Amino acid sequence: MPTILMIYGFRFFFYSHEESRMHIHVEYQGRKAKIWLDSFEIAENHGFYLFEIKEIQKLTRLYEKEFKEAWLSHFR
Repeated sequence: MPTILMIYGFRFFFYSHEESRMHIHVEYQGRKAKIWLDSFEIAENHGFYLFEIKEIQKLTRLYEKEFKEAWLSHFR
């Protein structure tokens, strides 16, 4: 599970054996979510509040290039 970014307590990472659609996982204080990198939509949410989801989406957009480069490097 390579960690791609740690910021404001959020950990953005991949699982090594995943589906082929680009996405990133995030965890914070025991809560987890999965975000599609092509649309920034939340694929899964396990405990995050709406204001946290908005912050996660904002950070995902901000670091989109880094996440996509890391994805391609890790999975291809």
